[in-house]
Amino acid sequence: MSKIALLQEDELKAYLDDLKLAIEGLNLQQSDSSTPKYYRNKDLKEIFGLSDGTIIKWRKENKIPFTYIDSIYFYPVDEINQLLKNNSNQGLI
Repeated sequence: MSKIALLQEDELKAYLDDLKLAIEGLNLQQSDSSTPKYYRNKDLKEIFGLSDGTIIKWRKENKIPFTYIDSIYFYPVDEINQLLKNNSNQGLI
């Protein structure tokens, strides 16, 4: 039987703040290379030149994989890179 725990609002906010910091720390962690494991919106805009509108549209159309936690979108680097590779025409050139 599972237990139900009730949290006070301030406890919940503190927990969510800790969770947010932990998730943001994922961006700071690096794999063996210098590539982060997750992109953020600003990364997609800076690296690929995408606009906010395009990112929102692609999320709604499920064209790009993402995780949404506490009002922050995370985009897995490996999956974005695979998406680019799968949609490349380099094999045709």
